[in-house]
Amino acid sequence: MRNLYLAFLLAFAVTMFGFFPSFMGGMGPLDPIRIVHGALATTWMALLVVQSWLIGHGGNRLHRWIGRASLVIAPSLVISAAVVVHDMLGPRSHFDVPLRLTLAWIDVWSLALFSLLYGLAIAWRRTLFLHARFMASTVFVALPPALGRAYGMNIPSLNGLAGALPPSFWTVEAVLVGLILWDGLKGRWLTPWWLTLAAMLAIHLTMFQAPTWPAVVAAARLFGLPG
Repeated sequence: MRNLYLAFLLAFAVTMFGFFPSFMGGMGPLDPIRIVHGALATTWMALLVVQSWLIGHGGNRLHRWIGRASLVIAPSLVISAAVVVHDMLGPRSHFDVPLRLTLAWIDVWSLALFSLLYGLAIAWRRTLFLHARFMASTVFVALPPALGRAYGMNIPSLNGLAGALPPSFWTVEAVLVGLILWDGLKGRWLTPWWLTLAAMLAIHLTMFQAPTWPAVVAAARLFGLPG
């Protein structure tokens, strides 16, 4: 636990690397809601780094005090992300319709997963093994879109964001399998990483099929997709 903050710093760096061109307007116009969402996401990642450092260096009381800020940051992050999804589905989007639907499917279920993981982390806040892993799992929600952008912009053979989505999920899933083995070999096979892995696999396996489902298209039209 003492050096857990280093893992969060690495995840923070990967996320910033993937999203920085978007934040600078390289993948579409930058508007106030994306600035707000980016600021909230950055604050969340910074919170995880600080909190993990505190708990690993004896700052338990300050850890609990700062943790109360998450009760505001987490819901605000989810709401801002939902607004971004609404805008991304709309007529101003520079993505084609199938990719919009794919990204919306990923984002909606990722937000549900983030909310579930955060809720479980709060519910199990007095059990360090569970609390730390549920909170750490929220990082994996941001990694597929960040890696997708990083891979898509830097590996031409993937042909952009759509082609980069599968390897981004493979990367996250491989890390989660490694974490499961890490806990398992220490005798803790029943670990929260299983939940995150199962959810990521479910999103991964359905993300390209979802745009062909009439119910998904109908829901997307209610949420902003032009008819």
